[in-house]
Amino acid sequence: MNKTKRLFGYVFLLLALLVTSCSSKDVFDEDDYVEIMEQEQPVENIDSAHTWTLTTTYYMTASIPETAQDAERLLILSGNPANGESATVFGEYFVAAGEKKYFSFVTSNIQSKFYAALVDTDGTFTIVAFSPSSDRNISFSQPLATKVRIDSRLIGLQTFSYCFEDEMPEPGDYDYNDVVLRISQERTALHQITLNVTLAAVGSMKQVAAAICLPGIKYDDIALVKTTDGETFNDGFKWTSISYLTSKDLLSKGKKDVAVINLFEDAHWATGATDYTSEGYIPRYKYNVSKTTGDDYEMTSPRTVSYEITFKDSVMLDYLTLEQLDPFIIEEYNGALMEVHAAYRLRTSLVLHEYVQPTSAVILPWALIVPSGAFRYPLNGVHVGFYKNGALFGAYMTKDHAFGEWASNHEKALDWYNYPTSNMVY
Repeated sequence: MNKTKRLFGYVFLLLALLVTSCSSKDVFDEDDYVEIMEQEQPVENIDSAHTWTLTTTYYMTASIPETAQDAERLLILSGNPANGESATVFGEYFVAAGEKKYFSFVTSNIQSKFYAALVDTDGTFTIVAFSPSSDRNISFSQPLATKVRIDSRLIGLQTFSYCFEDEMPEPGDYDYNDVVLRISQERTALHQITLNVTLAAVGSMKQVAAAICLPGIKYDDIALVKTTDGETFNDGFKWTSISYLTSKDLLSKGKKDVAVINLFEDAHWATGATDYTSEGYIPRYKYNVSKTTGDDYEMTSPRTVSYEITFKDSVMLDYLTLEQLDPFIIEEYNGALMEVHAAYRLRTSLVLHEYVQPTSAVILPWALIVPSGAFRYPLNGVHVGFYKNGALFGAYMTKDHAFGEWASNHEKALDWYNYPTSNMVY
């Protein structure tokens, strides 16, 4: 982002972090840094127990009947398409008659309805309702519908929005639109998943790269990564050196041999909406973060690239959910390349680069994961939610459904992302 630096932001904070003192003590004064960061937060009294998670992961079993000789796949759904309801696919698994299937899936914390569908080789559905909070085994002994045809237009993929700030370790402006990715996952073969990655917005004014780490999955666990149409976000990019990413390949090996899917070296180039100037530079506009164009602002169609990932072992795919993915951006700060990880539990991960870790100050994270593909992120420079002295303001400020209320108490306002202030969001 190209915002005016607060005085402390680039001078005092920089000194606190990086300048060597006259003594032999550590150059980093954590107390000063924590005080500075906490003073700059748009929310006071941030919940110190916060995990910044809006989802729940369920670990389940499903008893596939011996009589279901034609069963091929198991779907976990948000609705009953046999009744004409639209349904989001939370998980898809390959099954066989008589099998006890073990798997996991993830949903938003506010999801209340759950259905499971056995899909036969002829495409017909057998559907049951279930409650994962009370019974972790799905039985098809009392189906709501048996071997019915379903309109495929009723079924859609679960999509999460991954929203990043690009100023770590400094405080950002908390509009969470410097890079916005929307990612869906589908099981496209027994050993394969496809990640559909959409670059929805670039509110940053500097070079930012992005990748997806697959925690717990080794580089050698993957047989092949390719895109469905052969195109990538980096097509036409003039690589002078490998700097932000560590490889031009779609699959690279991170630290401790973890598998990393490389998305793009430069977010502005990745939009597909720009080209090099005659001097060889990439113009740095802000894309899709303002409702008007001109000056630094442009609007463009979000761009999607789909990555087919083939694994050597299919079992791990029964547990790989969007919540387990670790999309992250790479941004430069004072000569160091720093990773901003979307998953809060992985915020201190070092996947491709080494750098000094930010402290554990009680502050808003530099990234948010929102379990909605339709999340309306804030306009440039608009706080996602301001909450001080009892006053609510910002892009999500509806009382009892406000971001600031959730930030202050992780058990409240779990649906805040469904209540935008329309003139403050894209």
